[in-house]
Amino acid sequence: MIISKTPLRISFCGGGSDIASFYRKHGGCVLSTSIDKFIYISSVRSFNQDVTLLKYSVVEETRDISDIRHPVFRAMLGEFGTGGYEINSTSDIPAGTGLGSSSTFTVGLSNLLRTRRGETPDKETLASDACRIEIDVLGEPIGKQDQYAAAYGGLNFIEFNPDDTVTVSPVRMPDGSKEELNRRLMMLYLGGTRSASEILRKQSSNISSGSAEENQMRMCDLARDLKVELEDGRLDSMGEILDKGWRLKRTLSSGITNPMIDEVYETVMSHGAVGGKLLGAGGNGFMLFYADESAQEEIRRNVPGRWMPFRFDDSGSTIIYNDEGF
Repeated sequence: MIISKTPLRISFCGGGSDIASFYRKHGGCVLSTSIDKFIYISSVRSFNQDVTLLKYSVVEETRDISDIRHPVFRAMLGEFGTGGYEINSTSDIPAGTGLGSSSTFTVGLSNLLRTRRGETPDKETLASDACRIEIDVLGEPIGKQDQYAAAYGGLNFIEFNPDDTVTVSPVRMPDGSKEELNRRLMMLYLGGTRSASEILRKQSSNISSGSAEENQMRMCDLARDLKVELEDGRLDSMGEILDKGWRLKRTLSSGITNPMIDEVYETVMSHGAVGGKLLGAGGNGFMLFYADESAQEEIRRNVPGRWMPFRFDDSGSTIIYNDEGF
């Protein structure tokens, strides 16, 4: 058996600039962190070696990889030529909730399949594998930030260059500041899941010109500002920049927000949060807020719901079990 473990992520600001229609023109950047919520993928040789058995939200059994319904499984198993296995995917968090689960899954599957071939892939290989499969092969209208966040792990400033290269730079904060930042962040589950593709397809078209393009450029500037502020230990800038970024993001496309999300946001802000945002493309899922610890009890009391604790995680995609000698 081989098991990969790959972290989900929180994106603080700059999201959308990782889409090719924007970064090839202006360059893009995001600031994000991986967290201690993971997708695990395990594989063992099938008893019947002519059969590939896949277990995720459904169960698929096939003798022909090209018949697999799950697009990432079909594309990656076809490329790596690794039929005849039982592969199981489990996650700490439901898919479609704004934490980058689709790309996290793809990175973890790449790590598992390359390990099964006897390779020890580096982080760049895992991230670029996932980008190529999702964007180039499957034609998903998504960006690159989730793949790099999952593969590398940690609190990073990630730049998307016009030549399609990506630069990952760790955000280096003063001693104790990163832990304090973690304590001041709160994550609320709104419920529901959604596909980000349609929202991102509209956003990709919008940010190529006009006011949406200008606002996306301002969001990149906020990501650069936040990197400087955090490295100088000015934690309250996180809340202020989250608020500015969220108000800009809402202008990029319809479907990003709705009256329920707006009401939750304003209520949390009125009870002591400094800033926040909806995580992911939009519509529902998780919201992130920055609030001093002294205000958090009142926020939870006045905004009931599932407030999910989390910790920053630096591991990136790893192989946590391998008894096959590779």
